[in-house]
Amino acid sequence: MISKNFELVVPFYEVQDPAGNSIYIPLVQAILMTPQNSRFQLSLIFDTGANVTTLRADLYPLLGLASWDVGQRRDTSTAGGPSVAYQYQGTLEVFGKTINCPIHLMQMALHPLVHGLLGRDTVYREFGFGFWECKNELYVTLNPLVSTP
Repeated sequence: MISKNFELVVPFYEVQDPAGNSIYIPLVQAILMTPQNSRFQLSLIFDTGANVTTLRADLYPLLGLASWDVGQRRDTSTAGGPSVAYQYQGTLEVFGKTINCPIHLMQMALHPLVHGLLGRDTVYREFGFGFWECKNELYVTLNPLVSTP
């Protein structure tokens, strides 16, 4: 039987909307490793609706690129409608694991807390996740394929 025990709890980040209501965002801290072996900490929204990890277009220098739109063009759908992204390969460290994965760069609104979205492709296979919405917590297991007796 697969273990469904969780080693990590990630509390959601609380922000206030203009009316003063609390909004809770599941922010995950990731480290982007650049081609020059620099490391940049990013705050990414844990987004089960995002197929691919997507970063704001203005972060293209971190990937060692001359422009955000020199990669493989991808027409994509977002909550705001159709959009264009450019795909690259990158390396992220998430929950202590180093993962080579596709990364999209896309024009997104600048936000002081958010650098992009943590998407499912490649990254989610490394972990097991659960969440308890009423507690505003994300649960993570680092070893989702470990069997228990």
